[in-house]
Amino acid sequence: MRALPYTTAILVALAGAAFSISAQAAAVKTEHVEAELVSEANALVSGADNSLALRIAPQKGWHVYWRNPGDSGIPTSISWTLPEGAAASDLQWPYPHRETLGDIVNYGYSEEVLLPVTLSLAPGLTADAPLVLKAKAKWLVCKDLCVPGSADLELSLPVVANSAATAINEDHRAGFAKARNELPQPAPADWTLNFQVYDSGSQKDFALAVRRGAITSDGEVSFFPYAGDLIGHSAAPRWAKDADGSLRLSQTLSDYYTKAPDKVDGVLVVHDGDRDKAWEISAKPGKVALVPVSAAKPAEETPPAAAPSPNYLLVLLLAVLGGVVLNLMPCVFPVLSIKAISLVEARGATAARQRAHALFYTAGVLLTFAGLAGLLLVLRGSGSVIGWGFQLQQPAFVAALAYLFFAMGLSLSGVVEFGTRLMGVGQSLVGSGGYRASFFTGVLAVAVASPCTAPFMGTALGYALAQPAAVAISVFLALGFGLALPFLAIGFFPFLAKALPRPGAWMETFKQFMAFPLYLTALWLIWVLGGLTDRNGMTVALLGLLLIAFALWLWKRTGLVSGALKLAAIAAALALLASPMMTKIAATHVAAQGVGYEPYSEARLAELRAEGRTVFVNFTADWCITCKVNERVALASDAVKNAFAERKVVWLEGDWTREDPLITRTLEHFGRSGVPLYLVYAGAAEPTVLPQLLTPEMVVAALPPAVQAPNP
Repeated sequence: MRALPYTTAILVALAGAAFSISAQAAAVKTEHVEAELVSEANALVSGADNSLALRIAPQKGWHVYWRNPGDSGIPTSISWTLPEGAAASDLQWPYPHRETLGDIVNYGYSEEVLLPVTLSLAPGLTADAPLVLKAKAKWLVCKDLCVPGSADLELSLPVVANSAATAINEDHRAGFAKARNELPQPAPADWTLNFQVYDSGSQKDFALAVRRGAITSDGEVSFFPYAGDLIGHSAAPRWAKDADGSLRLSQTLSDYYTKAPDKVDGVLVVHDGDRDKAWEISAKPGKVALVPVSAAKPAEETPPAAAPSPNYLLVLLLAVLGGVVLNLMPCVFPVLSIKAISLVEARGATAARQRAHALFYTAGVLLTFAGLAGLLLVLRGSGSVIGWGFQLQQPAFVAALAYLFFAMGLSLSGVVEFGTRLMGVGQSLVGSGGYRASFFTGVLAVAVASPCTAPFMGTALGYALAQPAAVAISVFLALGFGLALPFLAIGFFPFLAKALPRPGAWMETFKQFMAFPLYLTALWLIWVLGGLTDRNGMTVALLGLLLIAFALWLWKRTGLVSGALKLAAIAAALALLASPMMTKIAATHVAAQGVGYEPYSEARLAELRAEGRTVFVNFTADWCITCKVNERVALASDAVKNAFAERKVVWLEGDWTREDPLITRTLEHFGRSGVPLYLVYAGAAEPTVLPQLLTPEMVVAALPPAVQAPNP
């Protein structure tokens, strides 16, 4: 009888060896991730809780996500297929780490992590053969791009009647110990946990207080809420310890915050080297003093910005080329029509005067580009997630442009004359000064160039917005120089101007004809406005156009009544820009539903990629002329439609007509500052980025070949 323990030991050892072989065979290596099911012991105990874990090991430089992924991402998940008598708990989550990419902060794990699971077996459960546990794990792994992944996992273990017949699995002893140490513990019973939300026009902060807490460490403090829309994840937490040992933490509210919750749950971590402590907390509303910025631990001194990379000169060249090509894009045509009139009128001027006109036009372009770049950088620095063309996401600005182009069209049609010579829209603003007119024509050219993105521009602007302010503005100025370059060349090389026709009586007919592109532009802007607001907003804008027409009709009339009417009509038209109808934007924007495509979301994209589907992603906007041309010329072609149907392509459309921080971050991820952006995903492979100007052949060539059915 005394031999029984030795027999048991041998059986346990053999079971342990079998387990090790099984565990090694069960590990699944996928792109950038290794995953497997592991057990803390080498056997399962019936009638007891058993410690298992999903082991996730990302490739170096990559990370997977916590239960709240932060600014973007998808939490790791697992679904089980278990034999009768077995039940698995939800995943348990060791506290995460902040994973930073630019101004995006995610919560997750960049090193191997064990996500514990408790497996309960019914009492008396026995098995003649090892118990087979099956599960499907899904994750999103990210670096500078994100790849969804999944694996079918399996683990076979013997079942024993009591824990005396088990032994610790040495291969994963350290991993389970680390996971257990990093699991948040329940907050001590003597803690009083309160939170307060400060949500006013000038202040948007969250404050958390742990009172009567015995937190002795002076290490850094982190708070990871379970809700994803409470705090700004990229904002640095501020903390302070009061004299009574209480801890207060403050952090900026999320852009998606709507109202104060009934309670706030999450994980509070005090970092203290190898002795980090994490507590799971649930705070109730209460009065909490904010931690001011000055009280927070000072950030490490930021090193001086690195000198521009060798690619800087190439980016400047691309920006200049993009500006030149921008002159050929449809959104700039209306302003070029005005500039064409001024060039023909100035044909007989002296060389010095022609050069001056060219320089004033260039100055208008460059100063406006610099101002636009500065405004964009300031807004982004304050936390706004915006990109190229952001002004056309503002209803009042769009309406103002529509008014301006409509008034210019009426002027060219002869309804009213601004000044003695029409050399550009500048005369409508400052009188008859020709140089000033050229300057303001340059200003207007930049204002209306935003709907278009020419080739080379996307790379240049995407680079610029990731650089220090001086470098960014220099790239914008290079783009403006390219836009002005054709007219600068005509001004400085008189032989180019000789190719222009001589002024004559035909000019009046030509001028009136050129009014129609301006009317068409105003019509298009009203259509864009309808997408930004609704039918009421469009109607209000049309009423504004009517008032503008009435005011201009009265322009040459004299007398007290007509003067009062002129002022009243113009004032009413301008007042409509601030009307609530004009500034109304729906809280959520549902992408237009059409045959063949779905609204874009990161979750839907990850789901389709995990299924191995081919996905075409179109990031577009109603005000993006380049986008609309591509959609008509390429995406609506029979060749593309047939290829999508044949190859079972799923079309996702990201609508950036209104501000959408998630789409903006995706654009930045691919080095773009605006739309269009076209991506082709073939399952889990890295996406193919298509050019900004499409042909049907380009789209079809980017798709993976159709899978041929096997011959019968």
